[in-house]
Amino acid sequence: MRQNVALRVTQLFHLSACDYPLLILSLESGDPMPLDAWIQSQLADRAELVSRPWALDVSGCTGHVDMGEIIRVCRKHGVTLAGVMGAGGGTLGQANSMGLALLPPAASEPLQLAQAEPAPPPVQAPTPVAALGAQVVATPVRSGQQVWAQARDLVLLGQVSKSAEVMADGNVFCYGPMNGRVAAGVSGNTDASVILTSLQAELVAVAGVFMALDDLSEHPCWGKPVQVRLVQDRLEITPIRIA
Repeated sequence: MRQNVALRVTQLFHLSACDYPLLILSLESGDPMPLDAWIQSQLADRAELVSRPWALDVSGCTGHVDMGEIIRVCRKHGVTLAGVMGAGGGTLGQANSMGLALLPPAASEPLQLAQAEPAPPPVQAPTPVAALGAQVVATPVRSGQQVWAQARDLVLLGQVSKSAEVMADGNVFCYGPMNGRVAAGVSGNTDASVILTSLQAELVAVAGVFMALDDLSEHPCWGKPVQVRLVQDRLEITPIRIA
């Protein structure tokens, strides 16, 4: 009887090898905020990208990588994550705790996310387009909310709560309490800056370079009006006077 049952079970299941295609997301920054904006922009044109599982390659990241936040951002956009490459220590432990396996390095080629367009015929110079004005948010930004000012500055008049995310391709000006995460120059504008009436954010980033709460709270300007800008690939925090 046992032999018959074992035979039936053996016939029900089997393992086989396959060449299932993965998309490899290579990270050079562990900042989840610009990653969120980048994935959103890519899926706007290529929604079918989420039909294939992704692997996270963090071997090129420098500094701290909050793997939990990186995974949360990916899953927020419907991405199925198969595993992580180049992780070790606490980063690997965090990935494992969220169900990701350690994958071996794989040879890959950059995915062409936009089709090449044919060269246009000679035409007259286009009429300059006026720059967009700043996006002004007068209401509080609550926990879990996200505000992104694309191709413009962002002006915040109210409070930004913990776990809220505000970002802009240009500068960010916050005149209320900033308790969440703030990023300027998220599309790579290294001249952008963040202006805060009180430095008490969970995370501040400019063009992908960021400082988290642990480092910010130890800064001499903590709790004071500041300007945060990028100087030689490092964030510089300087006090400012608010009239």
